[in-house]
Amino acid sequence: MNKVTLHELSIPSADFTDILAGRKTHQLCLNHRQYTVGDVLIFREQDANGEETGQEMSSLITHVEHGNAAGLDDGWCVLSLANTTPLQGIRLIGYLRDRLKEHCDYTEAAYQLIKKAGSTDKQAKRNVQAGRCWVDEANHFLKKFSVES
Repeated sequence: MNKVTLHELSIPSADFTDILAGRKTHQLCLNHRQYTVGDVLIFREQDANGEETGQEMSSLITHVEHGNAAGLDDGWCVLSLANTTPLQGIRLIGYLRDRLKEHCDYTEAAYQLIKKAGSTDKQAKRNVQAGRCWVDEANHFLKKFSVES
């Protein structure tokens, strides 16, 4: 099992926005933390006064260009970033997918009870069908991030 190291960094609002939007895919920084491929950077947004705004996101390091290469001074590095969707969001989508699947399973199991109560199960079946479509959409999305379905 690989160990993932989390690095917390505060960055200016402009850089934060560009990374979040996918326009900035690299980060130049001192390599005092010994960054490695597979580590996760947790970026915290700073306003113009250097105060943290409370906004944060996570990015995966996919490549590290170390100092003494391509004109970088020793001790500096350029980190290639991927997966700018916040990891918390990915976890949340997985969690919601699992709860929706459970809800669909429970509703299907209750079809007979719905009929016995004198109601039609037509709406329940429609809800389950729509729910299963959303579960499929979540699975498709999560596959992009190598998250098991």
